[in-house]
Amino acid sequence: MTNSTETTVQLGSGEKLTIEVCEPPFPGGEHSLCWWRDIAADLMAGNLRPWLYTPYYLGKIDGELVGYMGCQTPANTREVGLVEFVWTDEAHRRKGIASLLLGRLVEEFAQAGGLALYLCTANPHAGSLYERHGFRYFVGDGMRYLAPGAEDFDREYLDGGSPAEVRDATWADLPGASVLYNHPEPRWIVKDYLSQSFRDTRYESHFVKTLRRLEGRRGFCLALENAKRRLVGLATVERRGTFAEQHTGILSFRVAPAFSGQAADLLGAAVERCADLEIAVLHVYLADCDDDQKQLLEEVGFDEETRFKRRLRVDGRFVDMVVYARTIAQTAATLFDEGYYYGGRKDWQRERVGDTD
Repeated sequence: MTNSTETTVQLGSGEKLTIEVCEPPFPGGEHSLCWWRDIAADLMAGNLRPWLYTPYYLGKIDGELVGYMGCQTPANTREVGLVEFVWTDEAHRRKGIASLLLGRLVEEFAQAGGLALYLCTANPHAGSLYERHGFRYFVGDGMRYLAPGAEDFDREYLDGGSPAEVRDATWADLPGASVLYNHPEPRWIVKDYLSQSFRDTRYESHFVKTLRRLEGRRGFCLALENAKRRLVGLATVERRGTFAEQHTGILSFRVAPAFSGQAADLLGAAVERCADLEIAVLHVYLADCDDDQKQLLEEVGFDEETRFKRRLRVDGRFVDMVVYARTIAQTAATLFDEGYYYGGRKDWQRERVGDTD
């Protein structure tokens, strides 16, 4: 453990709760402290520290761990963050342990210049706890806390006033991606097709799962970052997962309205990167009613290819889902052989049947 600090609080039960704040790595890599299986080992081992500041707030009674919760903010800024992995031992519930841990977390986040914290819960008791600490329901089952002075967060955080640049997305973009995708604008029906996130779906762990799936030349994610080092756009391309379709990819993107004028830069960079990965055809899935999204795509050479009639239910009515496409190249090299995919014949199997091509 690193940067560990401790305080002791008297509980109403008469027990003394020690609150310990520390960062990974944790001895033995306690994966149980991270519920996101895709990055649990890396997070617990401290491998994500170059990108993310991930303090854990641990509650202990007589040295025994009885509760914990984690926070994730970018390593180079504390403006936005996530609260995740909230747990209290069943034998020690209703003693105020989670409330004390959360109070410490929120206090330290605000003191460090934090503006907004995001979390999600399907537990009504947990929801009441978060509400007592200033969280409010925001998108779907997601909640958000705004620090004092950040009441105009939705209007100010993703505003314009500075040019933005395209770069590769990293793990540091996890909190910023949550801000971008949980923001009410743009009001596109299909928020992120790759993670099946729609307009009223909150977005946190989806970024983690997607970024992990893209490894090994299976895709990429590009970020649009403004002069304040805030994430104002994302473009993600994931290669389709079969041997026959590997030359095609699905593009999902989102850009803050104030930076829609630079969407072409982001999308153009995504198209260029596809050539490096031998992706020859790109498809984008969007709602027929989202005309502003269509316009952004048409500006960079995408056209409607097909549509699925009445595919989407929106505000009590049915809307077509349209597929926009752009052909980037007429040919593409085969990066992965059939043995790479499920059901494909492996080299040793080819040798046994004499199929050596």
